[in-house]
Amino acid sequence: MQTPSSLNAGQEPQSAGFGEYLGILRKRRKLLLLVALPIIAIGAALALGLPDVYRSSGQIELEGAQNIKQNPNALGQDPDESPYADQYVRSLSTVVLSDRNLAKLLAEHQLYDDQAEDPSAALSRLRGDIKVDIVTVPILDPTTGRERDVVTAFTVAYDNRQPERAQQGAQWLVNSFLEENRNDRRRQAAGKAEFFAREAERIRTHVAGLEAKLAEFKSKHVGKLPELNEMNLSVMDRTENEIQNVESQMQALRRERVFLVAQLQQARAASPETANLRALEDEYARKSVQYDQSHPDLIMLRRQIDQLRAGGSAAGQSLQAQLQTQRSILAEARQRYSEDHPDVQRIQRNIEALQARIASGETADRTASADSPMAIQLQTQLNATDTQLAALQARAMELRTKLSSLEGRIVAAPEVEREYQAVTRDLASARAKYDELLRRQMDAEVSEAAIAGGTADKFRVKSTPKIPEGPAKPARAAIMIIAVVLALIASVTMVIMAQLFDTTVRGARDIQDILGVAPLTAVPVIKRASGGKRKAPAPAYAATAALAVLAMACAAVVVRFMA
Repeated sequence: MQTPSSLNAGQEPQSAGFGEYLGILRKRRKLLLLVALPIIAIGAALALGLPDVYRSSGQIELEGAQNIKQNPNALGQDPDESPYADQYVRSLSTVVLSDRNLAKLLAEHQLYDDQAEDPSAALSRLRGDIKVDIVTVPILDPTTGRERDVVTAFTVAYDNRQPERAQQGAQWLVNSFLEENRNDRRRQAAGKAEFFAREAERIRTHVAGLEAKLAEFKSKHVGKLPELNEMNLSVMDRTENEIQNVESQMQALRRERVFLVAQLQQARAASPETANLRALEDEYARKSVQYDQSHPDLIMLRRQIDQLRAGGSAAGQSLQAQLQTQRSILAEARQRYSEDHPDVQRIQRNIEALQARIASGETADRTASADSPMAIQLQTQLNATDTQLAALQARAMELRTKLSSLEGRIVAAPEVEREYQAVTRDLASARAKYDELLRRQMDAEVSEAAIAGGTADKFRVKSTPKIPEGPAKPARAAIMIIAVVLALIASVTMVIMAQLFDTTVRGARDIQDILGVAPLTAVPVIKRASGGKRKAPAPAYAATAALAVLAMACAAVVVRFMA
C-alpha cells in the first residue's frame, strides 16, 4: 500500500484547464457583471448622448505640387520654392488663427448661439474647432536617392454642430489663408523692390564716381590710352614717312640752292642789259615749252622782258615794288591754281620773305643798283629757296618732336593700360551690377503687381468646403466597442485579482497546493434532483445595474435631443 508521500512523489501538480477557468468566471460572474455593466453603461451613454458634430474642410494645394508628383526630378528647380513649406504653413496658421483674425470671423458669421454673451469663450471654442493638417506625398529624391516626404497641400477643417455654419466657417478660413498668403508675398515683393531700389541708387552713385574717375584718367593720359595704340602706331608710321619726305625735299632744295648760287654769280658777272634781255628771252623760250602761258614764272619773265625792251631796267626796284609785283603774280596764279599748288605756295613764300625784309628795315635789293634783271630774278629765287628750306627745317623739327611724343606714348602705353583696365574693369562690374539690380527691381515690382491682381498666387484651392451630409463625430460604434473592450478588460482583471486574494479551499488542487500532498480521492459535487427547488438567478445587483444603464441611456438621449 502506497503512502501519501509516495503518491505525491509519483504525481506532478496538474495545471488549470479551460474548464476550471470557465468555472472561475462562472463563480465570479457577479463581480464580472458588477464591473462590466457600469462601464458599458457609461460608453452607451456617451455614444448616445454626445451631440453630432459636422465637419467641413477645404484643401489648398501648393504651386508645383502636381509637377513634383508627376516628375520628382522637378524638385528644387523653382528658385522661389521653399524647402520648408510645412514651416511656412504653420507660420501662416499662427497669423490666420490669431485672436484678431478669428474675431473678424465671429463678427461676420454667427457660428455659436452664445458667442455674443461670452466672446472670449467663443473665441477659445472656435480655435479648438479648427484643424489645419499638412498633406505630404512620399517621393524618391533624385539628389540623394532616398525616399522623402514632400509637402504638396494642407487641409483646413472646421467643426460645428450645424452643417451650414461648418461650411461658412471653413470657407472663410480658406479665403483667409489665400488672402494672408497673398498679402505676405506682396509684402515680400515690395520689400525686395525697395531693397533693390536702394541698392541700385547706391550703385548708381558709385558708377557716377567711377565714370568721373575714368574721364579724369583719360584727360590726364590723352593719346596714351590702349584703345589709341593702333592709331598712334599708324600716325607714327605716317610721321616717319613725312619726315623722310621733308628730308628729301630739303635735299632737293639744297641742290637747287647750289645751282641758283652758281647762276647768280654768272648773272652778276654779265653786266650788259642786252645780254640780260637775251638771257631772259632764252629762259622764256625754254620755260614756255614746259609750262603754260599763264604760269607765274612765264608771267614774271614776260614783264621783265617788256620792261627791258621799253628801255627800263629791273635793277634798282625797291622791295615794295617787288612785293607788289609778286602779289599781282600771286593773284593771277590763284585764278589758275588752288591754294595747295606748289607754284602758289612758292609765290606766297616769296611774298613772306619780302615782307620779312621790309619789316627788318630794308628798302631796296642789296644788289639792285648793280645786278641785272636776271641776277635779281635769281636772287629772288634763291631767297625763296632759303625760305622754303627754313620752313622745311622747321617742319622737320616739328615732325621729329611729334615722333618723339608718339614714341613716348607707345612706351608708356603698358603702364597706362594696366591702370586703365583696372578703372574700366571696376566700372564695367559696377554697371553690370547696376543693370542687374534694376532688372531685379523691375521683376519685383511686376511680381508685386501680379500678386496684388491675384494672377500669381502660390496657393490653389483644390477642393472647396461643402455642406457636410453627415456628422463627422462622435464615432458611436467606436465608442461602444471601446467601452465593451474596457469593460471586458476591467472585469477580467477584477476577477483575477479576487481569485488571487481568495484563500478558500475549493478542490483537490487547492489541497495539493496548500499541503503539498495529493488527496487519495475527491468527492464530486452532488447536484440536487431535477424536481427540486432552485434559487432565483436574478439577484438585486443585476436589477440595479440594469436600471442604472437604462437611466443613463435615457439621460443621454434627452441631452442629445436638447443639444
